[in-house]
Amino acid sequence: MPAMVVAGLQWGDEGKGRIIHTLSKRSHYVARYQGGNNAGHTLVLGKDDILALHLVPSGIVYPKVQCLIGNGVVVDPKALHEEVEVLRKRGIKSAGRLWVSPLCHLIFPYHIKVDHYLEDRKLAIGTTRRGIGPAYKDKIARVGVRVADYLDAKLAARLITDNICDKLSSLAPANELKQIESDIKKDYPVLSAFLRRMMADVSVTLTDAIRKGRKVILESAQGTFLDVDFGSYPFVTSSNPVASFAPVGVGIGSQMIDSVLGVAKLFTTRVGTGPMPTELKDSLGSEIREVGLEYGATTGRPRRVGHLDLPMLRKSVRINGVDRLALTKLDTLSGIKGFKICTGYRLNGKVLKEPPDGRSAMDALEPIYEDVGAFTGDFTNVTRYRELPASAKKFVDRVLREVGVPAAILSVGRGPHNQIVLDPKYLKQWL
Repeated sequence: MPAMVVAGLQWGDEGKGRIIHTLSKRSHYVARYQGGNNAGHTLVLGKDDILALHLVPSGIVYPKVQCLIGNGVVVDPKALHEEVEVLRKRGIKSAGRLWVSPLCHLIFPYHIKVDHYLEDRKLAIGTTRRGIGPAYKDKIARVGVRVADYLDAKLAARLITDNICDKLSSLAPANELKQIESDIKKDYPVLSAFLRRMMADVSVTLTDAIRKGRKVILESAQGTFLDVDFGSYPFVTSSNPVASFAPVGVGIGSQMIDSVLGVAKLFTTRVGTGPMPTELKDSLGSEIREVGLEYGATTGRPRRVGHLDLPMLRKSVRINGVDRLALTKLDTLSGIKGFKICTGYRLNGKVLKEPPDGRSAMDALEPIYEDVGAFTGDFTNVTRYRELPASAKKFVDRVLREVGVPAAILSVGRGPHNQIVLDPKYLKQWL
């Protein structure tokens, strides 16, 4: 069976980790194809048992699942080492199950230093300050250090010294540069041995697995509107979360992608600065944030909250080639009064059905809203769609009509069991 891509359709934080956690139980491989430890997939493993992952794929909690970090990901080796240690202390073994492509570019302290410098300027875009953007910049500029390069000690030393001088000579005094280089050298014996044990040709592994009929999930970090090409530029991430990048990010042929599952919240959130046409800056937004626990898994920052933006979902569905939707957080909206859906925008007297590309245009959009009837009740244990309140079904049905793609899963709670399977035929291989 070819691979399934699970992609976020909004500004990230759509609940991809929760969906992948559900689907990966019966999968053989789960692979990340872009992003870095600026991402956070939150898994609910039990009552009051929460696991936030940042680099490690979401299938790691299942002992038989192989987890891979593809070449499209930028890896902070120290952060990955720490994350694996957290898993070990929780009794989750990664040895022989977690693999990193030798083509992954690495994040070093000088990347983080540059990221902080850029974010402290007036043109800050609200990054996580994890060094992600500077590392991707090095990759494109052809001065990056890949895993394979890092394991060549002499080459790594030369590349790192050159990069520190090039990037930090105007930002920090000489003694600080020497300290950064010294710290990297001090960590080298442990981190190089750690990466050496985990290095594997992700491209070969996944290609062979798919040819043998194994079930493979390719997971994105962030969401479509943070994509460096298709997102709300320049307030975007430095990679491509869209589904079409997945085969590039793990090194497989595009024909090996069988389906795309797009994940979307039934309201809108984003972290960081940048346009957000349906943002709620009032008590309603605060209420949804608190009920939905809308705080970043990586930074803990409160997420900006808004009405459901259907134009952005239409565009995301088109760009990603979405076959089915996974709609999340219906339970958060239970009892919420005054919530609306945005069906289009007005801009200079015209009605738009999708977001425009221009920066000024995004800032000038006037959302066209429709009220949706409130629904109430605790339906976290509902497993059949017909058992939902009629007003909740009316809301979901309206969303699906507007977006034009059927849904496969509707989540009604935080745990993997809090879900309604709407298309069992589509998911029969996974559930």
